[in-house]
Amino acid sequence: MTGRLTGRTAVVTGGSTCIGQEIARRLAAGGADIAVADIDPADATRDFVAETGRRFFSDKVDVSDEDDHVTSDEWRRTFAVNVDGPFLVSRAFLPDLKESGSGRIINISPQATGLRRLRFSPMSPPRAR
Repeated sequence: MTGRLTGRTAVVTGGSTCIGQEIARRLAAGGADIAVADIDPADATRDFVAETGRRFFSDKVDVSDEDDHVTSDEWRRTFAVNVDGPFLVSRAFLPDLKESGSGRIINISPQATGLRRLRFSPMSPPRAR
């Protein structure tokens, strides 16, 4: 089966049952290969995906287990730099920008420098649209 998602892989957390399972099924129907990260076995989801002919992978993952992920302190620091920082800078310059009637604030992300040791993309949540 081909679809608009052919050649792509979708990672579905909580994909073993309920809404997550339905999301995995629909993505597979659209042509995506499926990877399920869930604390529960994903056998039924595997069966749904197999019917579409797509590839399937699952692993037991406890998304609440901080030892397996970035720590809360790392997350808060990254969020503070990437989200709070630009907001605070913009707020500080806003009165002058209003008074002058023009101007630009250019925020540069530290994503490519110093944060590579983190096992996630720190800008993904703030940039989500």
